[in-house]
Amino acid sequence: MYEFSLRTILGTFQYSIMYDLSLSPFSFSVLSTTAFLLTYGLMQLPAGFIVDRYGLKKTLAFAISICVISSIAFSFSYQFKTAVIVRMIMGVGASFGFICLLVAVYDWMPKKFYGLFIGLSQFIGTMGPMLSAGPLNSLALNAKADWRTILLSLGFLGGILLVFVILYVKNNEDNIGVFRVIKKPEPIKKDLLRVIGQSQVWLIALYSALVYFTIEYLSENEGKAFLELNGFSSHYSSYMITIGWLGYAISCPLLGVLSDIFKRRKMVMIMAALLSFISIIFIVYQPISKTIVACAFFFLGFGAGGQSVAFAIMAEQCSKTYLAVGLAFNNTMITILSSVNAPVIGWLLNYNNNAGTLSLADYYFAFPFVITLIAFSIIISVFFIKETFCRPTKGFTFV
Repeated sequence: MYEFSLRTILGTFQYSIMYDLSLSPFSFSVLSTTAFLLTYGLMQLPAGFIVDRYGLKKTLAFAISICVISSIAFSFSYQFKTAVIVRMIMGVGASFGFICLLVAVYDWMPKKFYGLFIGLSQFIGTMGPMLSAGPLNSLALNAKADWRTILLSLGFLGGILLVFVILYVKNNEDNIGVFRVIKKPEPIKKDLLRVIGQSQVWLIALYSALVYFTIEYLSENEGKAFLELNGFSSHYSSYMITIGWLGYAISCPLLGVLSDIFKRRKMVMIMAALLSFISIIFIVYQPISKTIVACAFFFLGFGAGGQSVAFAIMAEQCSKTYLAVGLAFNNTMITILSSVNAPVIGWLLNYNNNAGTLSLADYYFAFPFVITLIAFSIIISVFFIKETFCRPTKGFTFV
């Protein structure tokens, strides 16, 4: 939840950050999304290896320490270059969060409903961007706090979290009865080749990235600004981001348990992608009432929860020996694609803009790119991803 808050917090204060640091929509997208997610994505595979080698407790404590330092440093950033560097360091620290969580779920939770527990973990994490949007915007307005104060407060909050990790997080030891299973570490290159040598791994990771990108982009970048141009208030627009993440939070455990019960991962993934596609069409071209926009954002987030099921089907493509690497690869694809697509959309928004202020025409020119990405997720899930029927394809991953 903490790392997810750090990931999306800048979108809530987009205008004030752009004003204070003299940023354009393109440079803000580089700061908010690319600088964070590029390092976040590149660190996913190393993070998987580090968790495997050094254990959950040490890794998580190290990662949170980096987040705390970078959050406080960002609040004291006054130049774009400094802010980008600090934001990249923040991405390094945050890159361990979800991988550590997935490893903890696999180590400590019953494996029969793995999809459900991944979904529940996503639900908890999604409280971060939900609180970072409407509620935090309202709190900041009422307390007359600027973005620097909020980032500084998040740094101190991370310090409290670090104490809890040191006190309570445990590493899982592989035991069978009274015997301990001692495993010889295999070369990193061997595990990596096992993962990237599978076409299904690439397809699942690509689906995850495409179906998830839109909800994150709208929360970190232009979602609030686009709604305000359509006549909605700043307060209402912020809460629409919260509504989107609420849909995502609900869908992750729900879609996970549905795929577990019906033993059909692919069917649920197709349904999620279709729902996201329909929702973004309504958001872009039919924002005619508060009710329609709220429903569209809710179901856009709900459809993005399909990537939670993708993590479950990814786990079924990997054996226990390289499970963390496979999950890390899936997260890598999500974050790298997001870090590349965000500035592309920022460039498209500026392409025909000569007035300096974005208009609805600029958004109508750029946002079809977002719609196309979701359309590709439908194609991949329908025609290319193979059903696993909730069974491991590489040995006995589950018990």
